[in-house]
Amino acid sequence: MTRRRRRCRRLTDKRGMTMGISSIILCIMIGLSSGLMTYLTASGMSLIVAGTGNINFGQGAFYIVGAYICYYVTSAGLPFGVALFVGMLVPGAVGALLEIVLRPVHGKDMTFSWLIMLGFSYIMCDVLVFICGYKVRATPIPAFLKGVVRVESLGLAFPIYYLFTIAISLAIGVILWVVLNYSKLGMYFRAIISDRKMVENLGINVNLLYIAMFMIGTGLGGVAGALNAPISGISPKAGLTVFASVMPALQIGGMGNMKGCLPAAATLGVITGIASLVIPTYYNCVASACMVVILFFRPHGLFSKGMEA
Repeated sequence: MTRRRRRCRRLTDKRGMTMGISSIILCIMIGLSSGLMTYLTASGMSLIVAGTGNINFGQGAFYIVGAYICYYVTSAGLPFGVALFVGMLVPGAVGALLEIVLRPVHGKDMTFSWLIMLGFSYIMCDVLVFICGYKVRATPIPAFLKGVVRVESLGLAFPIYYLFTIAISLAIGVILWVVLNYSKLGMYFRAIISDRKMVENLGINVNLLYIAMFMIGTGLGGVAGALNAPISGISPKAGLTVFASVMPALQIGGMGNMKGCLPAAATLGVITGIASLVIPTYYNCVASACMVVILFFRPHGLFSKGMEA
C-alpha cells in the first residue's frame, strides 16, 4: 500500500470510524489530490501527443527528476516554492533537448520516437541511480503546510498539504487553459496541430513551437513529481512506473485531448481513493480496470480529440 493510501486509512481508522461518511470524504479528498497530480503529468503528455503524434514514454523520468530536484532544493534550505519552480524548469529544459534529438523522426514511423523516449527514460533513471543511489528519500512537508484543517461539525481533519496540492494543481490547470486558448502561443499550437505546412508558409519557426511544446509538457511532469515528493518516498526507478499510472487517465480522457485529461484523472483519483477503503488489497487495479472497460465501448476515450486544456 502506498504511503498516500496508508495515510488515508490511518486518518479514517481513528475511533473505529472505518466506513462512515467522514472516512469516505477524507479518501475522496486524498484521491482527488492524487488524481490532479496525475492530471498534470497526463496533460503534459497529451500536449506532446497532440502536437507531434509522439507518446512520451519518458514522462516518468521527468516526473522523478522533478521529485529529486524538490528534495535537494528543500534540503539546501531554499523555500518550497523555489523547489517547485526549479522542479518544473529543469525537466522542461531537458525536454527541449529531447525534442531536438527526436526532431528528425517527427511525422515518420512513431516506433522510432517511442523507442527513443523509452530508452531515454531508462537512461535518466540509471543516471539518477548513479548520482543518488537506490536509497528511498523522503522530502519533508514545509512547516507552513503541516497540520490539518478541522471541521468539527463533521468530525473531519483535512491535511493541509493535500489541500495545497489540489489548489496548486488546479491553478496550474487554469493557467495552462488560458495560455492554450487565449495566447498567441496557444494559437500557434492549435495551428501547427491542424496544418503544419500552413504555419511554415507563414514564416513561423515550427521547430521553436515544438521545443515549447516539449518544454511545457515535460515541465508539467516535473512539477507533478515535485508536488508529490513530500507525500511519497522517491527512488530512481519509481520513474519507470509513472507511465503505467498515468495511462488510464490519458486513454480515458482521449489520447492527445487535453480537455479530457482533467475530468478523467480527477474521477479516477476519486474512484481509486474510495476503492482503497473498500478493497485495500486491490485498489491499484481499479484505474486500469476502468480503462479496459471504457475503451472496450469507446476505443478513443470518452472525449473527442482537441487542444483545449
